[in-house]
Amino acid sequence: MREWTLQHPHWDIEDAHLVRYVKTSDYPSGARIIEAQVALAERLDHHPVVTFTYRRLRFELWTHDRDGLTQLDFDYAEGLDALIEDDFAEFVR
Repeated sequence: MREWTLQHPHWDIEDAHLVRYVKTSDYPSGARIIEAQVALAERLDHHPVVTFTYRRLRFELWTHDRDGLTQLDFDYAEGLDALIEDDFAEFVR
C-alpha cells in the first residue's frame, strides 16, 4: 500500500481509508468534478464518500462490506486521478 501511495501522490491513507483532497479554482468546477465522477462510480459499482465545501472536495474510499481497502478502491482512485488530469487540470490547484 505504501508503494501505491508513493506512485499516486494525491492520495493518503487516513484511518485505513484512501483519501484525496481536491482544491478547485471556483465552486462550479467542484460541482462539475462531482458530476463527472458519477459515471466512474456507477461503472465500477463503487461509490466514494464525497464532501464538498466551497472550493474543496474530499474523496474517501474503502470497501464497506470488507471494512477495508480492496482493488475497487484503487481502481476508483486511479480513475478519478485520470478524470481530473484529463478534464479538470486547469481548474484544480
